[in-house]
Amino acid sequence: MTRPRAVVVGATGFLGRHVRSALTAAGWEVVAAARRPDGPRRIPLPPAGPLRPVLAPALRDLAPALVVNAAGLIWRPEPAAMAVANAEVPEQIALALADSAAPARLVHLGSCLEYAPVPPPAAIDERTPTRPASPYGRSKREGSRRLGAVAAAHGLDVVELRVFNAIGPGMSPVSVLGAALDTLREARGRGGRAELRLLNLRQHRDYVDARDVADAVVAAATAAVGDDRALNVGSGVARSAEEVVRALAVASGVGHDLRLVPAPAGAARTAGASWQLADIRRARAVLGWSPRRSLSRTVRDVWASADADDPAPRDSWREKASRHD
Repeated sequence: MTRPRAVVVGATGFLGRHVRSALTAAGWEVVAAARRPDGPRRIPLPPAGPLRPVLAPALRDLAPALVVNAAGLIWRPEPAAMAVANAEVPEQIALALADSAAPARLVHLGSCLEYAPVPPPAAIDERTPTRPASPYGRSKREGSRRLGAVAAAHGLDVVELRVFNAIGPGMSPVSVLGAALDTLREARGRGGRAELRLLNLRQHRDYVDARDVADAVVAAATAAVGDDRALNVGSGVARSAEEVVRALAVASGVGHDLRLVPAPAGAARTAGASWQLADIRRARAVLGWSPRRSLSRTVRDVWASADADDPAPRDSWREKASRHD
């Protein structure tokens, strides 16, 4: 039998790599679309400028059953760059799919930071207003809005997965957990103790394993979603960054000291939310998906994979590794 074909945009980024692996394991033929694609099947995307002129003919030729947007730019104080990667790119992908007339479902990886902040202990469900409080969240929300407008105009089959704070092997060193990983590795290399410093933002976030996110993409590729086109993907547990970093430090076996330091004025507001807890009941019901990996397993795998990092260059569109996760 011919395997179904999927095109993953942003395939060499953090989430993109996990999505590729999960789709391949599920029997899909995966084509990587990225600025620096790898693998035998690939679509090289331009380093700058619109994607539509390149992506549309490629999709027309490939006629995939699935297109995944795993592209995006991690949080950083560069609004213009975030606007391109997080707002313009989703729109360009949708326009390219419309131009190609490929019979594909488009799975778009949105962000939990598109939602308005909620007070603890409330869980965020898909009815929560989308009024993001951070520049990153606003750029992601604009991308989802633009993609949705193109989909409505052209009758595209789109599913949006609103991903909470994804962590796992291969995550960006810009993230809190990625920075802690680098500190622990450096301490082990010199045979000393690791000094782990965290901003005391008094935040709780929903951390979900990137491989569970990838499993949700596989489920969304073929699920009968009906009108439930936006679905939360999280762990269903709110944790502090201190808890997650401490779990990684314990898993590493490296001697360490963890210290909370005062946060600069306005840092918590920039992060966009002090409390996040995903209500994932809709994803369970519609996709038949639930997160399977515990925090302890995730941090063990993060540490185990640290010495076996793939040396291949990563795409500059990295997704879901917020600086304030």
